[in-house]
Amino acid sequence: MRGEQKVVCVTGASGYIAPWVVKLLLERGYTVKASVRDPNDPKKTEHLLSLDGARERLHLFKANLFDEGAFDALVDGCEGVFHAASPVIVALNDPQAELAN
Repeated sequence: MRGEQKVVCVTGASGYIAPWVVKLLLERGYTVKASVRDPNDPKKTEHLLSLDGARERLHLFKANLFDEGAFDALVDGCEGVFHAASPVIVALNDPQAELAN
């Protein structure tokens, strides 16, 4: 299945796994709406904006996992969502309770 005329969402696009998902989707012709913490930070977005097809079909959005409704506009009109965003927690007192439960 090719992605021409299809719009998908990728969360956590400036992370480790999601940029590869964005790359593959762009290569297949999808339009990608991608969330990043700061779309104005070149260190976090340069690698995404340099991908083939990014100029025409990649749209970056600022979204915070902890803000209710932050992803509403991002997923609106999308045919699929690849959710790769994850909170970064530096210190954990109880990993089971804080991450798994």
